[in-house]
Amino acid sequence: MAKRFTVPWEKIYDYTMECGSKHDPHEFVVAALEEACGIVPYDQGLVFLLDERRRVRGQHLVNIKSRWSTMYLEYYSHLESTNRTLDVEAHEAYGVPLVTQIIWKDEPLTEFTTDYIMARGVKCSLAFVFFDMNGLPRAAFSLDRLHAPRFTEGEMAAMRFAVAQLGNLYKNFFVDAFDATGRKRADVESLAMADLTKREREVVDLLCAGLSPAHVAKTLHISASTAYKHITHIYKKLGVSSQQELLVRALGSKG
Repeated sequence: MAKRFTVPWEKIYDYTMECGSKHDPHEFVVAALEEACGIVPYDQGLVFLLDERRRVRGQHLVNIKSRWSTMYLEYYSHLESTNRTLDVEAHEAYGVPLVTQIIWKDEPLTEFTTDYIMARGVKCSLAFVFFDMNGLPRAAFSLDRLHAPRFTEGEMAAMRFAVAQLGNLYKNFFVDAFDATGRKRADVESLAMADLTKREREVVDLLCAGLSPAHVAKTLHISASTAYKHITHIYKKLGVSSQQELLVRALGSKG
């Protein structure tokens, strides 16, 4: 029988809202890395920001000395397509959040694993990627553990839910709804003009963060039927008929 685990919906909600409060793409990924410890504890972490050609244009480190990052980037520049720590795929698989775990003792022994992984004492890594609107990787993360043997099935599931939501939010930095600085031109809060109740605005926030109606119900501790009633009222007030149309409306886009 498969092991059962409890998804920490409240922690995922808090994590998503904290990252979603950032209006700059760099601040967003920094929050995504630093606040991930509330979902899956880790010892060291890094994120690389990539351009459309997958070249590194920025980074943020947690508990990692810069010399390791320099070494990593040297490997990255020479081994563009074999970056196993971050496992940067060429394109996004539609609808599937890219969250993977690497147990390093099970990996082939290479110069990279010897000089970079074993030298740091890394036992396992949890990697995830944010993509742009064209499905190209733009932010590649690695959460590393030096002591615990592996990330649990429950932790992996929690991060997949979180990354699915955060990945959708991150795409917004690559559409016309944001200006050159990454700041929103129209915010979900503007929907207050549509006479939404406080609860309805909470539901809108979660739907725009990528949660399904069932997950909205769990996060807000309401029944599924109540969640669907709220959604029905929201759609009627805003003149939309789907979650995608709601997101477009929330961003102030005309489609």
